Amino acid sequence: MPVKENQDTLVRAKAKELCSAMELRGWASTKFVPTPPYGYTLVSMTGCRAWFGKRWGMICDDMEDHLKLVLDVPRDRIGSEEVSEILDLPVSEGNTRESRFEIIDNRDRHTIVIYLYTDILQHTNFRDSEVMELISDVRRWSCL
Repeated sequence: MPVKENQDTLVRAKAKELCSAMELRGWASTKFVPTPPYGYTLVSMTGCRAWFGKRWGMICDDMEDHLKLVLDVPRDRIGSEEVSEILDLPVSEGNTRESRFEIIDNRDRHTIVIYLYTDILQHTNFRDSEVMELISDVRRWSCL
């Protein structure tokens, strides 16, 4: 269910909360670039190791029922088992409406895609979450 422009939803509120939690960590080298209609692009001001460029992820708040996090990491830095253990989420098995993740093997990097549905989002405090710990690690691995 795509979200209409300027529509307030739990997913959009949680995307903003996630950005705030990341800013509180003191990540001055990361900017959150609004990327309508998808959400926010995570841009390193110092460059990235994961691939050529400065973009290292996205926070997508364009759907009404789930928040999608897209994180680029250097190849072979973390595996599915580790991500599953950190997030306590299963690996994606198709297009289900359950919170899950997948790892996409790109030519020059891996991309972790995390789908957090509203049943989990409404109980998540990003400041003290496993998601923030994983994002912290990804930022450290990916950004100079």
